[in-house]
Amino acid sequence: MNPLYPRRGPVTQFSIVLMTIGCLALPASAATQPASRSDWPPPGEAVRLPVTRDTWFAGVGSATDGNNGGSHKFKLKGRQECSLLDADVSGLKGKVVTGALLHFHAIDPKVPALRMTVSTVATPWVEGTGASYDEQKGAACFNQAALGERDWAYPGSTFMDAAFGRGHTIWRFADATPPDADGWQAVAVDPAVVAARIAGLSHGFGVYDDVGCTWSYVDGKFTYNLYPNRFFHSKDSRNFVPYLQVWVDGEDGQAPAPVDSAAFNVSTDGLPAGEALVTWTTPADAGGSGTLGYNVTYKAGEKTAEMPRYLVPMAGKVGQTVKMHIQDLPFEAGQEIELTIRPVDGAGNVGKPLVRKVKLSSTPRVFPIADSGFKPAKPHADLPEVAGLKVAVIDLVDKVEAKTGKMVPDHPAGYKGGNHLWSAKDRTIRLQAARNEHVCFQVNLEGKSEGVTAKLTFADNKNLKPAVYRFDYVNTTAGLMPDICVPLSGALPIPATDDPEAAEQSNASLLCEVYVPHAAPAGSSKGELVLTSAGQTLRLPVELAVWDFTLPNTLSWVPEMNCYGGAAPTGKGLDYYRLTHEHRTCLTQLHSRWNGRVDFGPPVGEGGKVDWSDWSKQFGRLFDGSAFAGLPRDGEPLERFYLPFNETWPIDYYKHYTKSYWPEQALSDEYKAGMRRAFADFAKMADGRGWHETIFWFFLNGKVYNKRVRDWDQAISTWVMDEPRDIQDFWALRWYGILFHEAVAPVRGDAKMWYRADVSYSPWGRDTLWGICDMECMGGNTVQKVRMKRDEQVLWGTSTFTQYGSANHPKDPNIQPIVWCLSSWANGSVGVVAWQVMAGQENWSAGNETAVLYPHEDGPMASVRLKAFRQGQQMVEYLTMLEKVYSQPHFAVAAGMGQVVDLKGVVHKAYEDDAGTIRFDKADPIALWTLRHRLGSMLNAKKPPYQRCIQPVPTPQTGPDRLPDIGYVRVAPKVEPARPE
Repeated sequence: MNPLYPRRGPVTQFSIVLMTIGCLALPASAATQPASRSDWPPPGEAVRLPVTRDTWFAGVGSATDGNNGGSHKFKLKGRQECSLLDADVSGLKGKVVTGALLHFHAIDPKVPALRMTVSTVATPWVEGTGASYDEQKGAACFNQAALGERDWAYPGSTFMDAAFGRGHTIWRFADATPPDADGWQAVAVDPAVVAARIAGLSHGFGVYDDVGCTWSYVDGKFTYNLYPNRFFHSKDSRNFVPYLQVWVDGEDGQAPAPVDSAAFNVSTDGLPAGEALVTWTTPADAGGSGTLGYNVTYKAGEKTAEMPRYLVPMAGKVGQTVKMHIQDLPFEAGQEIELTIRPVDGAGNVGKPLVRKVKLSSTPRVFPIADSGFKPAKPHADLPEVAGLKVAVIDLVDKVEAKTGKMVPDHPAGYKGGNHLWSAKDRTIRLQAARNEHVCFQVNLEGKSEGVTAKLTFADNKNLKPAVYRFDYVNTTAGLMPDICVPLSGALPIPATDDPEAAEQSNASLLCEVYVPHAAPAGSSKGELVLTSAGQTLRLPVELAVWDFTLPNTLSWVPEMNCYGGAAPTGKGLDYYRLTHEHRTCLTQLHSRWNGRVDFGPPVGEGGKVDWSDWSKQFGRLFDGSAFAGLPRDGEPLERFYLPFNETWPIDYYKHYTKSYWPEQALSDEYKAGMRRAFADFAKMADGRGWHETIFWFFLNGKVYNKRVRDWDQAISTWVMDEPRDIQDFWALRWYGILFHEAVAPVRGDAKMWYRADVSYSPWGRDTLWGICDMECMGGNTVQKVRMKRDEQVLWGTSTFTQYGSANHPKDPNIQPIVWCLSSWANGSVGVVAWQVMAGQENWSAGNETAVLYPHEDGPMASVRLKAFRQGQQMVEYLTMLEKVYSQPHFAVAAGMGQVVDLKGVVHKAYEDDAGTIRFDKADPIALWTLRHRLGSMLNAKKPPYQRCIQPVPTPQTGPDRLPDIGYVRVAPKVEPARPE
């Protein structure tokens, strides 16, 4: 038995030390410091409360519908499995809680609990009687509070939406005591978490393993322990029933003051029909336990009901504003409801009500995209020919396998002769484009030829800039596919003689492209495509309608082309930046390696002092726009850029590291000071040089588990910074983000110094990065992840996100980049990230989804997929302009688009940490062109004047002065935290 935590007989008091931190109350620098200490135990008397309900959930794999409420044990396993407990606290109502411990018995003391979070729970739940992930209707599981009957929150939510910071829940963590001689452990629970259960503001206690994966480095060998199973006896074990030990000191019978009516406000700006954002300030409480939360009911017509707890805020400090987003309820547009708000203190006393009428938003949820009257040409089987070559015109996103002629995606018979771009019957190609836009079509040639030439001209509009490319083909499991766009020079033989993969081809495609510059007049332009083979010529008229509006030079939304080297800021490396810039995308190259080495890095002197002088001359052209002279968006600066900083650059990490799973204990004050100085120096330089349009990212991509395949120094991080898995990883990201913002906030001026994190496991990140992460690069495209980000933006403050994955494989439809752009924009993102786009020389023959930019001695070549990303970006500009011109909210335009094009996609991953590829199997080229024509026609009708920038990237509301009130349990015994061996 642990003598500090008796489990039998009367509860006694003893003198050990308290750990406490309040991130909201203390200066921001306190969030990067170890927890402070004071006396333990809490004042008052302790009461023992056995656990009366418990279960555990699997949050991954096939058991997420499983229940374990009848098991003799409960389980903690990092993000993979967590537990849910409850105790009868009714006897403590009216008492002031000053501290608490949760006692539990380890089944295997060799695998004990380490650091743990205990959280409030926003939703009622049913314990169930399962023991082996049984799927029991009406019982709690990870996916639902009552399987088949009731969600944890909104449809598609999980347990992570109703605990651990989400759904207006509160949490704090503490280190568990080591198992005593009998296997018992204890962990501190924050008094507010217990008080919330007493006050009826919570439905139990969520319990989570914050360390998760562990590691060791012994005798030169690195060992990574992936999610050890931590088992503990549950209430069904009889002899080892877990229990709460709660300290109470005195009684509180005074209710809080009512909510101040003068501080009550309602806003419906930017919200869809039936929603509203309601705010008020926290009233004072004189009874000693403090205002903790609220009971809220609503009356709609004759119906009176409780507002779902996951929508109701907890209290802030006295006078602090709290927010309640009314959503998910079946209210009508413009409906008036009556709210009743009663403050509740930590002893369960309920204050007098504030009753107010609230008129909900009347903004329609859908803005219809008007039918433009556009009709594709009817399918036609009779194709024109030139010297035996059958000629068809197809979409940019179509592809034809070179040997069999099979089309990807499939189309009905006659599509090649009649579609949205041309009519073989009329022998006419019809295009539409805005100014400052590229528009493309393919010419498919079926047959053989010793050499065919193609020329596209517009005699009546010399402003237009046409170009013709031939395809270089790559091998795939689906056959020989066109992917690389090579400028057509001279005659093209079919089969190609300079493309070994195409030696047996019977189909060849050309890509025709027209750029419509700013100066092009609106109206109809007549052009001609001339094909010549074996002395015969085929002339096809081209009708181009130039719409009377111009796409902005400054991108409103950015497809990033991500890479890890290969593009120097000079010479041919600079051509990669220019190629992506020309295609309305942004090359984002990560310059730091896992071992901390920095590519193209400036020299570092004594004490980590960086000499930026030569570096700024090399890279500065990207940030002032001069590197992009002569391109369609002449002079526009690079949109986004990874800074070279990492864990060990420019300050040596291991000179300042003490082994710990927690950064505030692991890293020295000297390290923090050196990193702050380096961050600040760059920020001051960027502002002084006028680099005000590029977003500069501080990003960490280290992964501790990479030490398994590299030696210790070749994988520098001691956390998983890129794709964080466990709270120890998210907490380390939080720590570095606070450090960065502390450094740059006072000196950045107008420079955009942002903190970025790549997160696939965002539901398990809680609110650790709120107020810190300026841009979250989100893996996957799920309803839950998007909803969580929207809740953060509404309830906490503006932050941005992108969505990442791979480009489509050359064997798959090129629809993916376009619909991915549209879908991600509809979700509210500021871009997408195509993970790893640099092709190797071998990719000229072997197709790969990560080969988007191809190396060539004459400079890099674009894949057709890069051009598809450009088309997606251009369509997003149409949508963004439509919002502005028609004064419509984003959600309504996005919903209108969804009525024209099916945006549903499925993420396919090859392994757990794979970026994944989103496939959109329900969209097709005709639907995309129809949407584009409708949008263009609506904008053309309004003739909006040109604006260089129509939608600036929103400025995140982040910084070290405003952070969630999270962290260490405020009242806890001193326990030495577990450390890596």
